Amino acid sequence: MTSRTDHCLDPVAAGLLRRVIETPRCRITADALADHGGAGISLQSSGLIEPDGFETTTASLADHDDTPVTVTRSADAAGYRYFSPTSGWVAVAADRLGLFRVNFGILFGHLLQQLDMTAQATPTTLVADALWEVGEVRLSGRTKRVPLWVARRLNDPKVWASFVETVRLRPAPGLRVVLSFTPADRLPAQVLNGHAIISIEDVGHQRDSLVVDNSILAARVASGTVSTDALIVMAADGASLTVHGKRYAFPGSKQRAIIRHLYEAWTSGIAECSTTEVLEAAGSSGSVNTIAKAFSGRTDWREFIKVEQGRCWLFA
Repeated sequence: MTSRTDHCLDPVAAGLLRRVIETPRCRITADALADHGGAGISLQSSGLIEPDGFETTTASLADHDDTPVTVTRSADAAGYRYFSPTSGWVAVAADRLGLFRVNFGILFGHLLQQLDMTAQATPTTLVADALWEVGEVRLSGRTKRVPLWVARRLNDPKVWASFVETVRLRPAPGLRVVLSFTPADRLPAQVLNGHAIISIEDVGHQRDSLVVDNSILAARVASGTVSTDALIVMAADGASLTVHGKRYAFPGSKQRAIIRHLYEAWTSGIAECSTTEVLEAAGSSGSVNTIAKAFSGRTDWREFIKVEQGRCWLFA
């Protein structure tokens, strides 16, 4: 991965870059960049955006409307021009037509500079221009590293479908953190087992919102990624469940599997689950044939799990 950078983006520059990252082609015109003054200059000087050729259309300068016109090389190849029905050939300054695109190599170094990544961490493309596998990160308060992905445009149905298919082919090994450039309020509500999908703007450092803060990210993963308005919130790895603000921790893998199963059913609108199927899916042995036995040694599970006539479900 590109070495870290200490360049600090101000809020305007960070916000502009996030918007560019979420555009289909990750590009911005020189004209639009100039409209943002210092923010545009900051993105160029940091290398976070780089020149990427020229735009072939522009708004008419002679006819005072927003209709795009096609730009061609001047006859002498010294510049650019387009034909106006009212004014004839109109010259266009080359610096109006320049394009800039996001430099993801520099961006990942900037984004992840405060995270404890493995030395071998190198972004690998999983979905073209939309999803990358970065490596393993050690989050504050956790002894084991967890895999980290970075994604953009998860609100686009096609990108989301590709993301879900990638998850299906490569299930999370317990927990996987997915940093999303898409704002949280635009992310799909679908719950993916073992995946903590977290908007980058929600875990940004106070000095630079495009630098992920390790402690904030760790706290967000531990508390769950659903809106705090939700009645029930599960941590992505199933290690805890928060019901009406009260947190319940589950150290055992089978208990976590039960919680994940019931939580996915609850978020999907499934009213009840077969207790036998839930226990089998969690890998419980033949002697552990009830929810009570699965949670042997504690009774607090009864505060949010209802069991009745071979069925079980979460309630809040």
